[in-house]
Order: sequence, then structure tokens, then C-alpha cells
Amino acid sequence: MRPNFDRVAGRIRALDELRGLAILAVVASHTGLVFGSDLAAVRVLSVPALGVGVDLFFVISGFSAAESTRRLRLEADDGFWRGAIAFWSRRILRIGLPAWAVIVLIALSLAYGFSLGETADDLKAAAGFYANLYWAPCFDGAAGCGAPTATSHFWSLASEMQFYLAAPFLIALSPKLTTLVCMTTLAAGALSERPWGGFWWTFRLDGFAVGVLLSLGLTRQWPLPRFSKAIAAFWLVIASILARVFGALASGSAIAMVAIIFGLVVASAIQERPEPQEGSVLQRLGELSFSIYLLHLPIMSGIHEGLGDHAPAILVLSTAASLTVVLALLLESLVTRPAQILGKRFSEWVCDRAERTLTRVAL
Repeated sequence: MRPNFDRVAGRIRALDELRGLAILAVVASHTGLVFGSDLAAVRVLSVPALGVGVDLFFVISGFSAAESTRRLRLEADDGFWRGAIAFWSRRILRIGLPAWAVIVLIALSLAYGFSLGETADDLKAAAGFYANLYWAPCFDGAAGCGAPTATSHFWSLASEMQFYLAAPFLIALSPKLTTLVCMTTLAAGALSERPWGGFWWTFRLDGFAVGVLLSLGLTRQWPLPRFSKAIAAFWLVIASILARVFGALASGSAIAMVAIIFGLVVASAIQERPEPQEGSVLQRLGELSFSIYLLHLPIMSGIHEGLGDHAPAILVLSTAASLTVVLALLLESLVTRPAQILGKRFSEWVCDRAERTLTRVAL
């Protein structure tokens, strides 16, 4: 059974719903972080480790990258380097352009005198996609770091881009060897100490490995689990509690287990039959999830910094949430969506050029 691709958009609609669930969890965790000191009700959001929504993103990214790598290589007439270049160019354009646009906005706000404490090094790490290497010591308690409330969330994008760099090589291996690499990664991660927020916490390949295994399982028709959509939210809550309880104890095992839990959730989603009705609110949130992720932390922190002492906390929170949605819609229409289209067209051009070259050689 193949995934329920949207024939128009080329996306798996059920995965967009999971992205919507993941972004809600991540934003909720950061809402507790930014506004928890002002609102007792919001402080509760910091109790479960809802930041595990990032791990759900990682599983989805691992699956999507494996599927895309395999498909682009086929479109490039099984040429490894053509397929890899097509894959890398698509990912750089789709992720890099929106991320750099947000970094430019943060830099402009800094230049005009509004700062959350971010430094030039913070912005360079975010723009260069090595923010996980940059922020890992800071999360582990090192002094002299910049402002985590402005750009620290770029650590996850750095992890994704670094995985994308290796993905074509991983998928080019035989299925048995790819499986072995992914299983070894999971086992090594489970046996290591990666306390929540510690140095090694930012190096989480577990979710990517699970996602690649799901792609292999779908291709080779492994028996994958299936359950209803409603149960996904239940498992996200279970994963967040598991991460909080065991994050400082069996930390590596907890992170690996969270990835496996989300692997089961994603496995069920990719087997759902396409539904003809109009997309749900959760699906629309999923489609906007990247733009929301890029913007939500600096906007919430900036609004809290600027209005926190001048208005009721609930009004400040509402303003931050509304502004996040509005600016995310603008970013989506002006940058993110055009970047996706540009990346798709450029990768198709790379593959098409390979096909034309082979045709000329044959003639």
C-alpha cells in the first residue's frame, strides 16, 4: 500500500495533520516557557515535555526525506549524484529561504534597537544551520550564550539539514544495510546518556532513523500498525510525560522510546486512505507548521518583552498568538510557499536535464 498522496499538492494529507499536532505541542511548550511566570494556567504547559513535538517532526522528516530521495533518484534515471543534487537543492530552497527571511527580520529588529538579547553569533549559527552545535553547550549550562528566546529553536532545523546532507548516501545503501544503520543508531542512542536539555540532547538522530525505517517498511510491505487519528494526540501526551519523567534518568532510552512511539503514529497515518472532504483545521495548521515554527518563539518573546509590564498577561498572550498566526500566513504566502515551488521546479529541472543528457548519448 502506498501513502495517501494528495494528487494536487503532492503531500500526504494525514502527515499534515500530524504536523499540526506537533506544532501545537511545540508552541504550547514555548508558551509555558515565555508566559509561565505570569499565568498559572499557562505554567501547567511546562509540566509535560511537550517539546517532544520536535521528535514527531523528526520522524516525519526522516520518512519524507527517504521517500523523496528515492523518488528523485528514479527521476534522474537512477543517477546517484543527479538525484542527490536534486534532493539537496530542493531542501535548501524550501527550508533555507524562509529561515533566512526570518533571520533577516530578527537582524533588522536588532539593528533598529529592539533586541531580545540575541547576538551576531546567534544569527550566524541559525543562518548556517549549525545552531545545534552552537546551542548544545548553552543548553547544558555554559555561560556566555546569546538569547535562547530569539533563535535557539533553530537547533532543530540544523539537525534536519545535517540529516538531509547524509540522507542520499543512507538511502543508496542496500535495504538491509540501511536497516542495520538505523537500528544501530537507535540502539546507540538508547544506551547513551542524553538528559533533557543537556549537551547531547540536541543530537537526536532517533526520529530520523525511525522515519527512514518506516519508508523502508512501506516499500518492502512490512506489516505496519494502524489505529484511529484520535489516538495520535493520546500518544503525544504519553510521549511528553515519558520524556519528562525519564529525561534525567534513562534519558537516552526515553528519547529513543519517544521516537518509536511517534514511529507507530506516523506508520498508521501513512496508511490511511485519502478522504475527499475539505481539509481539517489541524491539516491547515500542519501546512503552516514550518512558518509558525520559524516565527512563534521570537514573536512571543518580543511581545512579552514589549508589553508584559503594560497590559494584562492574558491580553499579551492573546496578542502574541494572533500576531504569530497573521505573520505566519504572510510568511507562508510571500516566502515559504514560493520557496517550495522553486525547490520543486529546480529539482525537476536537475532530473530532467539528466534525462535529456542520457537521450543525447543514446542518439
